[in-house]
Amino acid sequence: MIPVTLLYAGLLALLSVLLANQVLYVRLRAQTMPAWKPDATLRVQANFVENVPLALVLLYLVEASGVAAMVVHVFGCALVLFRVLHAWGMSRNEGANYSRLIGAQGTFLVLSTMGMTALYLVVPG
Repeated sequence: MIPVTLLYAGLLALLSVLLANQVLYVRLRAQTMPAWKPDATLRVQANFVENVPLALVLLYLVEASGVAAMVVHVFGCALVLFRVLHAWGMSRNEGANYSRLIGAQGTFLVLSTMGMTALYLVVPG
């Protein structure tokens, strides 16, 4: 069983549903929102769908490889935090902002770190 990955997969699934519902809401109310809001909402969901599946696969593989549960929790918690920061930053401001930047770059950092962890586990040392 992979309880740590299941926890974060469940949390991220709920966040995915929330983001999809935001897209629906914005489509229904686009005429009453700032012009930048519909595009930003779509981009938040698209970026989520682009990055989170690979991150969850890596999280699963790292956990299944026997890495300490605390390390897997750090990866999972960081991923959730960075995805929430990215979504929040994109939904609050039209342009670049620190929440959006930290969320996006943090996600890339988590993906890169899990990728390097996977390589470390496979490459004979």
